[in-house]
Order: sequence, then structure tokens, then C-alpha cells
Amino acid sequence: MITAYMKYYQILLLMLVCSFNAQSQRLRDKILDNTLLYPKQYGTFENYEFILNGAHIEKDELLNYPEATFGRVFDYNREPKSKYQGVLYLHTPWYPPSPADQHVDDPAYFVNNIQVSPYAIRSTLVEEYTTIRRSEQDTLIDGIVYEGSIHVDTDEDFFSNRMTIPEIVKKYTGLPLENVIVHWRDRYWDALNPGVIVQDHFPLYYINPKGLEEVKVDRIRFAEGERYFVHLVDKGYQYRNLTEKGWETSQKNFTVFDHPRDFDPKAPCYKADFDIVGKDIRNRAQGEPEPSLGEAAYLKKLSANMGLSADQPQAETTRDSILVQFIVLHEGQITRLESSSPQKPVHAKFLQAIKQHSCVWTAAWENRRTLYFKRKMVIFYSEDNKGNIVSLDSLEYRYDDHLPVS
Repeated sequence: MITAYMKYYQILLLMLVCSFNAQSQRLRDKILDNTLLYPKQYGTFENYEFILNGAHIEKDELLNYPEATFGRVFDYNREPKSKYQGVLYLHTPWYPPSPADQHVDDPAYFVNNIQVSPYAIRSTLVEEYTTIRRSEQDTLIDGIVYEGSIHVDTDEDFFSNRMTIPEIVKKYTGLPLENVIVHWRDRYWDALNPGVIVQDHFPLYYINPKGLEEVKVDRIRFAEGERYFVHLVDKGYQYRNLTEKGWETSQKNFTVFDHPRDFDPKAPCYKADFDIVGKDIRNRAQGEPEPSLGEAAYLKKLSANMGLSADQPQAETTRDSILVQFIVLHEGQITRLESSSPQKPVHAKFLQAIKQHSCVWTAAWENRRTLYFKRKMVIFYSEDNKGNIVSLDSLEYRYDDHLPVS
């Protein structure tokens, strides 16, 4: 009887704790919604140091520089000895911006035929890509000459849960966009992680509003008039390239677009020239590589790449398979892809499809450390009496009989 009462009270206590946590979360969301995301009062960069073209100026002196524009801004909260709360860097056209936009020389980016910013393309899920097309031809768009363009087709509904900067500014501040400068940043910021200043082409920036933690507004008077400086504090602003598991390894989109003119669009995460000499390559691990969206979705992508129809006519088929192996690198890229099965003409399609969808693999890990891993797998498929592949049916992993090799 006593045991039954104890279980009853334990369940009751658990229900109360869950209810309290849910109410606390709703209260937190309400507070965020009302006070941090909808500013009613605007600051004026009080106690900030102003640096123009590398030299200190007083705030009011900005009126004497009609061509002055923002370079960057960050606070001094971690330096209590400083008499300033933060610093604003500005420059005129003849003075180099500080820092220069790290993606200023990138090509134009398009997701499902809609142009996006270099930051937006780096927040897409490359695992969902179906095709990538690249053009080397210079492209003039809205007054900017881009050195080439990259078009991504993806199954991800990228635009469904994101808002553009104009939409965000309108929703949270109601300010006229022509008088707005946006500072999009992470909560943790300093001289090495200052965020990005956005002064034009706002519609190219897509941000998930669920990641917004705070919206602040400062007013500042330039020679041409007052401007509003909107700070978007966003946990979705990606500065450190971490995976969802927290390992210190680049996300796939950063890996692909680190050098956007160098990767092979037909094999975006395949490294053909990776040197494995002297590398510790495992074939067993605590966390082993697998398609990030599941094996069924992976086979569906391979099928689409190989031109297989989702609805095959009913016909007599025979079952066959192909054994392939490749090495998964620390960032989930793959290399050394080869078939261990007797060669057939259709096998070339398999290898190309695996390269095309090389970005889907998770990295191997053990004790919070990523590893090099040799992945062997058998793909079972059906073919008709003419030897044409009808469907991809399943895959199974295979392992070497011996211990991890180097």
C-alpha cells in the first residue's frame, strides 16, 4: 500500500513539474514576444566610440561626412575597464571597409530559382539537394555584377519557415526600410565574430524567426538624415560551423560553399584526390556513417538520379546487387568510391548517383571525436529481362572481418 502511494505521489509530482515547465516556457515566450522582440524604445548608441577611417570622431561629427557608411559594430561588455560600451566602425568610399564582406566575391545563389544571399545558401540542407547547376558567366542583377551563378534544386521547403529581412523589420519594428540598417548577429559577439551589416538587397536574406532572441533599435544621425540601426540577435546566425551533435566539424553547406567555384556540382561532397596514406581508417565505431535522412530517402534520391520511375509497371524481374565501398571523412565527405562486384554496364550509373548524393552521409564518431571510416554496403535492385534496372529495393552494410586498419 505504501509503495502504491509513493508511486502515486511520484506521478503527481512529475505531472506538476511538467506543467510548471510548460507554463514557464509559455511565459518566457510571451515575455520575449512582448519585450525583446517588439522594441518600444530606441537607443542612440550612448557611450559608444565612433571610428571613422581608422580615427576616433565624436558622434556629432558624422554630420560632416555625407558619404560615411557602416563597417561593423560590437560592444565592450567583456572589457569592463573600457570607458565605452562599444564601438562603431565607419568608412568613406576611399577608405577600405572594415572588415570587407567575406562573401563579396561569391557568385549569385539561387534556391529553387529564387535568389538568396550567401548566408542563406549556407543555411540550406545539402542533404535535400537534388541537383546543382553552375554557370561561369557574369550576371548583372539589381546593379550588382556577380561572377557566375549557382542554382540549387532541393526537396527542402526552404522558404516555408523563413522570413526576409523586410518582413522581419516590418513585423517587429514597423520602420520604413529605406531608413534602416540591419545588424544580424549571434548572441555571443566580439571583434572576431561581429555579425554582418546589411544595408541593401534585404530581400535576399532569409531568416527563421523562431531563432530570433532579441530585436533592438538604435537611432543614429548621418548627414543625409536619421537612420535606424536594427539589431537582430539570432541563434540561427551561423558563425561557428558546428553540426547538430555539437562536434567541431563543418556543416555540409559550409563544406560545399567554402570554395564555391571549386567543388564539382555532379559530386559536391566527393573528394577525388584525398590522400589516405597514414590515416587511421576504422570499419567499426560508436557512431557509424549513415544517410542523414534515412536509407529509404537515400535510395529514392539514387533512383531519381538514375532516371528510375517511382511507379514502375508490373513485370517479371530478377534480383541483383552491387557491393560498393568508400571512405567517409571527418566532415561527412566521401572519397575512394569503388565497386567490388563483377563489373556490369549499369554499375557506372550507381557510382555516379552515389557521388551526386555524397553530401548525405553523417560522420563517424567515437568518444566525441570524428573518425575516418570505411563504409561498405550492398544495394539490392531489380532488373527486367533486358537487363534494365527497374527499382532499387534495399541496402545493407558489410564489414571487414579484421580489426580497424590504417
